[in-house]
Amino acid sequence: MSTLEAILERYKKRGFKVAQRRTLKYGKRIFLQKEKGGFAGLLGGFQGVYIYYVDGDSDGRNITEFLKDYKKFYIRENFDTGDKGIFLCTGKFDRQLFLELKRTIIRDREIASTISTKSLPSKAAGKRKVVSETKAERKVRKERLSIRGLIRKIKRFQPPSKPKRERHLEDMLISHLRAFYPDITTQLTYERARIDAKIGNVGIEIKFRPSSSDFDRLYGQLEKYLKYLEHVIVVIGSERSKDATNNFKRRLKERGWLNKKVSIVTL
Repeated sequence: MSTLEAILERYKKRGFKVAQRRTLKYGKRIFLQKEKGGFAGLLGGFQGVYIYYVDGDSDGRNITEFLKDYKKFYIRENFDTGDKGIFLCTGKFDRQLFLELKRTIIRDREIASTISTKSLPSKAAGKRKVVSETKAERKVRKERLSIRGLIRKIKRFQPPSKPKRERHLEDMLISHLRAFYPDITTQLTYERARIDAKIGNVGIEIKFRPSSSDFDRLYGQLEKYLKYLEHVIVVIGSERSKDATNNFKRRLKERGWLNKKVSIVTL
């Protein structure tokens, strides 16, 4: 019997029935229901349990899918504090990443209070995990040296909610990148200039609706960063002015930095 079926069997023994099974992009959704008991059975209604199952390690993609899907499911099925959503995985569970994404995606405290997590590695999963982690480690080492690969990951980023300020965009993008680059570090200072993140020897500077004066300050900061870093990727969220961005690119090109030492990614 698989790990998932063993868990479902326990719920069935407690009176739950499987009302829905669906395979999503990165995991499986199982919805269980049990008729609520009470004095002489007068309470009525159902108790619901939403299970999101991943046969393997947790990462940014399956965690995000679970949180978004459960949030919609909670509202659609009229869940309340007596119901719950469970994220289950048979491999490595990244608690820090889960909490960061949960804070970003689930703003409603009532919904957040019904969410729990479980990591249930089996012997078979453990063997798979060793192979999987070895491959993942090799991939991370390779990606550290690939600026193009990092830029592709940034371009694929889709914020779970519309950012309203730079800090909000920064938190979401770094959480997205941490799923691919676990060794990412943040808020590093070079000669009193603080860069948002660093992966290997590549810096990432995030700007939200930057003005011409923001670009002027950034140009000076780049001089300091490039003394210590191989390359800097500037991520622009919600571009304020194409002219200001183009002028900044022109200055970088005149300096010989554009696409050689500094890349610009506009989200």
